[in-house]
Amino acid sequence: MRTISLLLISVFLSCPAVPGQTTPTDSNTLRAILDELHKLRQDLQATSATVQRAQILLYRLRIQTDVVAQASQRREEARVMLAQMKSSREQLANYKKRQEDSLEQTQDPDRRKWIETQIESLKNQLEEMENQEPEAQAKEAECANQLRVEQGQLGQLQDQLDRLDRKLEYALRQPAESPQVSAQR
Repeated sequence: MRTISLLLISVFLSCPAVPGQTTPTDSNTLRAILDELHKLRQDLQATSATVQRAQILLYRLRIQTDVVAQASQRREEARVMLAQMKSSREQLANYKKRQEDSLEQTQDPDRRKWIETQIESLKNQLEEMENQEPEAQAKEAECANQLRVEQGQLGQLQDQLDRLDRKLEYALRQPAESPQVSAQR
């Protein structure tokens, strides 16, 4: 009996570990793998969130670009309208001057009366144009100001997009830690 007990004890002590048993090294390796998977999952979530923010920002950027284009068009229309108004006023003033010169040279009373009526009408038109010009200048200034505001907002969106781009580029440049490095920690 004593020999059997010694034999059993020696067999148990000399047998290798059973596959179902874990050694401390296997446990550390599994922990390192789980840690690496957890880090990869966090990185994937962060990247996904950044990509979604970038998509939203691109959509806002496209809309703001359209708003800037519309503001630019309104400013250009106001600028053209003001330029046309100034040009028309100058032409009208020149025509009035020619009519006044013609009045000085005309001796015929009927012709003088007609020219005087023309000059009076031209004065009224010039006065009306001069009254409208400040409004047109104000509208052009307002449109120019609105364009600057919209361009500023567009610039801010472009800056945000640039920051996101740098963030993604930085994330791509970071060397992925290998599982061996994680296991050594």
